[in-house]
Amino acid sequence: MDKRIIPHPRLQKEQCEIYLKPMEKWHISHLIKLAREPGLSGLLGWSPHFEPDETEEFIQAISLFAFPYSLSGEPLAFGIYHFTDTLPIGYAVLKGINWEIGTTEIGISILDGMHRNKGYGTMATRQLIDYTFHALNFQLIGAAVLVSNVASVNLFRKLGFIIKTTMYGSWIMPDGNVEDMLRMELTTQIWSGKQHQC
Repeated sequence: MDKRIIPHPRLQKEQCEIYLKPMEKWHISHLIKLAREPGLSGLLGWSPHFEPDETEEFIQAISLFAFPYSLSGEPLAFGIYHFTDTLPIGYAVLKGINWEIGTTEIGISILDGMHRNKGYGTMATRQLIDYTFHALNFQLIGAAVLVSNVASVNLFRKLGFIIKTTMYGSWIMPDGNVEDMLRMELTTQIWSGKQHQC
């Protein structure tokens, strides 16, 4: 059975170039290799230097959460796949899931440098948001974004996320420096009022 997250019908008006699929263990090893690219840790906010067999540690790293309503538990981790590739080009994750009140945090990254700056991160984020609100019936998605990661801040704002607060000195980077983070949120009401495309 195909376990792809099929884009919502609104998203199929234009053919999406990427799709999401639950993480497979041997694909995580591929992502670990992609994450070793110099400079990525400054964007991700965590050290991506894992051994290929440290798949559980990698999932733990991408599942760190920051919001007060978030809960520890099993994340929902997905690979981001381009239709021309058999291996993932990045990951998307729902983390800190609070099933009781219908909230989660989102994390996403295009790790393959060949596929960056082509809009695939935005496409993948749209698909995951649609899945979260329509298939899981959640009410709110949070995103904790490094203030210095301007591209990610702009991506989330474009998709309707609102900056709720700045968490000053809240994130310790791999090099030991302390960074500020933005707490951004998107509600199902805001999302349902937007026009969506891939």
